[in-house]
Amino acid sequence: MNGPLRPEDGVDNLLRKCMKVKAGETALIVCEDPAHGWYDTAASGIVRTALEKLKCQVSLIQVSGPDQPLPAHYESDLDAHDVIVYLARVGDQDRFVDKLPGKNVAMLYVRDEKSLTSAYAATDHNAMVALKTSVDAVSRASERVTISCPMGTRLEGLVEMEDEAGGEVAVKRFPLCVPQPVLTRAISGQVALVRWLTPTGSRSYSPAAVRIDGIVMAQVEHGRIAGFEGDADSVRAIEQHYTMVSDRFELDKDAIHSWHAGIHPACFFDGNIDDDPDRWSNNIFGSPRFLHFHTCGSSPPGEICWMVLDPTISFDGTPLWLDGRLQPQNFAQTDAAVRSWPELSALLSDDPRPVGL
Repeated sequence: MNGPLRPEDGVDNLLRKCMKVKAGETALIVCEDPAHGWYDTAASGIVRTALEKLKCQVSLIQVSGPDQPLPAHYESDLDAHDVIVYLARVGDQDRFVDKLPGKNVAMLYVRDEKSLTSAYAATDHNAMVALKTSVDAVSRASERVTISCPMGTRLEGLVEMEDEAGGEVAVKRFPLCVPQPVLTRAISGQVALVRWLTPTGSRSYSPAAVRIDGIVMAQVEHGRIAGFEGDADSVRAIEQHYTMVSDRFELDKDAIHSWHAGIHPACFFDGNIDDDPDRWSNNIFGSPRFLHFHTCGSSPPGEICWMVLDPTISFDGTPLWLDGRLQPQNFAQTDAAVRSWPELSALLSDDPRPVGL
């Protein structure tokens, strides 16, 4: 990428390289009401202009938050269009179910003009696909994984993954910022929980987040929660939260479905975690500085998220993440991907972006 970035660079990457939109297609932009603070008003206009330049017939529909009723004509609008771009959290719900077969659907994690005007949006989507594919290949070729973090996380076990076509979402994610999840059923140890428990973005519930004082250690035995140790009030609040969420959605409270860590170094968060931990978590999860576990549910993705800062993740004794930074040179698969896409090398060597802490 030469010269200063423009929002059009990010949108071009979305429409041409990620979605491969064709001239003459009908396109629907699903916009979340900016009053909720997740998406601004500029992003939808920029996307609309770019689609119109591609000779698409474009419509917009505004929705509220994911816990609010949808417009009466929402389903019929989806049915009537070839291309659907979600600038709304509702697009992230039930993402493991293909609710719109045959449609070209993308969920956007760039939520405003600033994020569209960033390397997070503009880094070639095909380069990120190559990086993701190579990280998946490292996982699949490995027998054991160890996970640690400076706060005391210590886990070890066998690497198990769903079939290659499984464990993936049914919509295109933009930017692509995480690899395929690794299952936890053969992993044991402890995970340090700090600051907040947050939701995975799959379903809506209130309260969405729970404050944690100090460090609470979650004990893990073969992919299940065996208990929490730490500040008594925080442990009580965590246990009550798990009971509330699992009862509401009839979930296996102690199941930890899977984990994965971010792979997009340009992922950033300018705000502060304490202002809105839900929004923080669902924006920064793609940063290599965070690994997150999908808990509270035996099917993907689970409803409660454990965010682990600056993880070291080693496959068969060799780190692919070291203190929150990717180490692609340590594996043939990831090294080859980076060598094939020079922009990845530049991206990985840049200073870490702000992560809201």
